[in-house]
Amino acid sequence: MTALGAMAAPRSAQASRLMIVLVPVSHPELAPIQIRDNLFAIGRTEAPFDGYPEGLAADLSRRHARIFCEHGAVYFAELGSKNGSSVNGAPVRQGIVALQDGDLLGLGKTLSYRVQFERAATQPPHARLASLTLLPEHGDTGLQPIVVTEFPFMVSKADDTFARYRDLDASQVNYLSRRHAHIFLKGGELHIEDLGSTNGTFVNGTRLDEHAVALGDGDLLAFGGRHFVYRVALAWEAPARDPTLTRIGAVKPAPVLDADRTTFVAAADSFLDIFCADAAPGADAPDAPAAAPVNEEPPPQGMLAGLYAAFGGQRRLDAPRLRRWALIALACVAVLAWALYGIGRTGREVEALMNDGAYAQAAVVAGDALANDPADAHMAALHTEALLKANLPPWMAALKAGQFPRAAQQLAGMRKQVRYNPGLAPLLDELDWMLKLETFVATRGGAQAPLRDAQDGARIAQILRQWDEQGEAHQRAFETIAAYVPAYRDAYADAVSDVRRLALARSGP
Repeated sequence: MTALGAMAAPRSAQASRLMIVLVPVSHPELAPIQIRDNLFAIGRTEAPFDGYPEGLAADLSRRHARIFCEHGAVYFAELGSKNGSSVNGAPVRQGIVALQDGDLLGLGKTLSYRVQFERAATQPPHARLASLTLLPEHGDTGLQPIVVTEFPFMVSKADDTFARYRDLDASQVNYLSRRHAHIFLKGGELHIEDLGSTNGTFVNGTRLDEHAVALGDGDLLAFGGRHFVYRVALAWEAPARDPTLTRIGAVKPAPVLDADRTTFVAAADSFLDIFCADAAPGADAPDAPAAAPVNEEPPPQGMLAGLYAAFGGQRRLDAPRLRRWALIALACVAVLAWALYGIGRTGREVEALMNDGAYAQAAVVAGDALANDPADAHMAALHTEALLKANLPPWMAALKAGQFPRAAQQLAGMRKQVRYNPGLAPLLDELDWMLKLETFVATRGGAQAPLRDAQDGARIAQILRQWDEQGEAHQRAFETIAAYVPAYRDAYADAVSDVRRLALARSGP
């Protein structure tokens, strides 16, 4: 689990000591909304919006937006609602912006609020959650217990907590989404919310919809199906009478576990990552089996009659005529089969190499075939697949390690193949964009580093403008590349997160 470093805070005190108040502007007759927790859900079926007069909150989506506090700042996360949101009149389109005292927040078409930060009253001490333990429900799955002591905790197939099981059962891991669900504290109680995962989150057998629900001791929790199924165990600490003490014994002790066979999560995740949702619907879902083809017409009655009809026979069949047609047809089939065998021999060779994992060799053979016949679409597809499978994993490793010259050299080697396979060009352009983005992020000290100067701000503005203008091209390239190399989804998601953090850095305090 990775937590983002502290970002520059808006003009507020520490958000943990504040109460956020949304004062109605468009409908002053409504009561102000007081937000005391670190996470507040906005949606037409969420309180207090579900209690508004009929029709007033109708244009809010069920899962419209979230307000959360992190690193001493307050943020507004738009979740791709139908009618959108705005901050100070500027539209927010499925992104995150920092809120400041006095901002005007628009929700949908009819609701607007003035954001106010007020000092919160001291809350009386209460029992504190010491840990959440997820105990595997089925003993034959090979899963380890998970102990979480800091929140929020995001369930993700990209995190080692679950990704470690790929070697054991990769198909089951793929039933999880990259941002599947998150577990967080609200009013001192533990809650879980599904993040729009493909295959769902289940509490006691019921699939979660747009609402977060409270988790209780003994609840049955399942992610994405019947494999990642856990029994919830909560350990609580008693409130301290002396404010200088942090604990006075546990109300309920944590289960005794084998430390060598337990996954411990002692670092909180970031709400900034949790609510940076990717626009790639269905990308996490395993492929469904293809439906069996349906025959719309009955098969011909006998091979010879079928061949005769295929060659246009209209008159009544007689034996000599039928034999002549049959010989002609069989001769044509033999010639055609020989031609197809010659044409498909190289394709079969490429496919055999790929089945053996020899992707680099397969790319060479397919490239040579394309040099002789650039119009062979099937060979071009094989070439693209082989080239990406051979070169993309080491390219992503170099990118993640910050070895940008090496990644550029690998990309240049792939570009040499474009002359035979023009369809590669937009895919390699996408990789080039990612390389330039991550190089820039590294040189400026991270995506969320404060603005250094006007030139830094201009470069960020250029990146954000290109991102908006080329959104469809980015999505098409992502879907194509990820279809060949599924691990690319995580590299792409990291790049998208960096774009969003650059936008936050540009907005500044």
